[in-house]
Amino acid sequence: MVTTMVEWRRSQYNSIVQRLEKIANKMTIRKAINLAAKRAADAGVTATKRGLASDTTLKSSDIGKSVKKYVYGSPLDMSIGMKISDTARPLSNFKFTPKNRMPPAKGPVITEIYKGAKKRQAAHAFVAQMPTGHIGIFERETEESLPIRQLPGPSVTGLFKANENVHNAVWDIIFDTFEKRVEHELTRLLDA
Repeated sequence: MVTTMVEWRRSQYNSIVQRLEKIANKMTIRKAINLAAKRAADAGVTATKRGLASDTTLKSSDIGKSVKKYVYGSPLDMSIGMKISDTARPLSNFKFTPKNRMPPAKGPVITEIYKGAKKRQAAHAFVAQMPTGHIGIFERETEESLPIRQLPGPSVTGLFKANENVHNAVWDIIFDTFEKRVEHELTRLLDA
């Protein structure tokens, strides 16, 4: 699991806060700061979805299920951030060939997790459709026909941690957005 939190550093905005305390109560100031933090968390979630969707063959909707904004606490003591949490995804959630299941296709199963990086699976891997309708990439656990196991792919958390370009860009966007929004919200209170 990856978690990021947006932190308020009062010292950076001390002069604005001192002027605000004369015209607004502590709760109003804190609500403005929390609004800026929520915007920053939203920007982080969006940047994560876009970044991973552009680099991997995983659907954006699958990424979105694992990346969430969180808000805990009261307006005076609130934690706001972004969480990426999930388990390994089936390899069939990514791009793969062959697509036909019946009759079993000849040749190897080739998967593509990152765009343009195709990988050949073990010679005994195969694509099959289960009675439930689920299509997966499987391999036999023993020489016998059963049992079989579904081959796992990486989790969204793992993809985020492994991709430094996306990882660094998301942190930059979160903190830049927070800086801009907190200044905007506090200045707006002064102008009101």
